[in-house]
Amino acid sequence: MRQSIGAVIDFLMAQPDWCAADSALFVKLGESLADFERGHTASWLAKRPSRRAPAPVNVRRRQAQAAAHMEQLMRRGLSREDAATRVFREIPAGNSLFEKEESASWRTVARWLEEIKASPQGRLERKRFEDALRQREFDFSG
Repeated sequence: MRQSIGAVIDFLMAQPDWCAADSALFVKLGESLADFERGHTASWLAKRPSRRAPAPVNVRRRQAQAAAHMEQLMRRGLSREDAATRVFREIPAGNSLFEKEESASWRTVARWLEEIKASPQGRLERKRFEDALRQREFDFSG
């Protein structure tokens, strides 16, 4: 395989309009493949987990409300797991909040809270979360 890449580099470098800087990627690829053959994986060749497509705005808004409800429960003294479990149980099975979740659980609700808390202040979910923290009641039936 390295020989093939070497031949491609040689061919491309022989072309009149080929820039030597352009061959650097092929050299890097060749070196990485040689390392791979020896059992070492370059980080840029490693399989990365797929990113989930973002949920629709209305779903993200309701997830932010669920996260806010969890946060309120924790402020009242419930543990992270107990608060997330309680919120999870308040959301009807088959609800659109879980449409992209393969195995929804209390951990799903806890993850929403973690993601929202880590998001920048100006993001829609963060604003919805902060607004929802001022709510007294939550309805996840719809």
